[in-house]
Amino acid sequence: MNIDQDALKNFQASKFDFVDAKGNDVDFNNLNEDVRYTLRDGETIVQDDMTVKDVVDTINDEYGKTINV
Repeated sequence: MNIDQDALKNFQASKFDFVDAKGNDVDFNNLNEDVRYTLRDGETIVQDDMTVKDVVDTINDEYGKTINV
């Protein structure tokens, strides 16, 4: 599963971040199927127990969108 690089840049510029179960920042180039991830807004947990597919889908779907003005 690939993360769209533009979507990843948009995500990294947002107020949200992903951490692993130990609270470590996520290396998006080295996602592991055996690890569960947490989406946070600062210290507040938005969604917990996310798989690699969940992480990739969240970034691509939510941050890969373009707005036509």
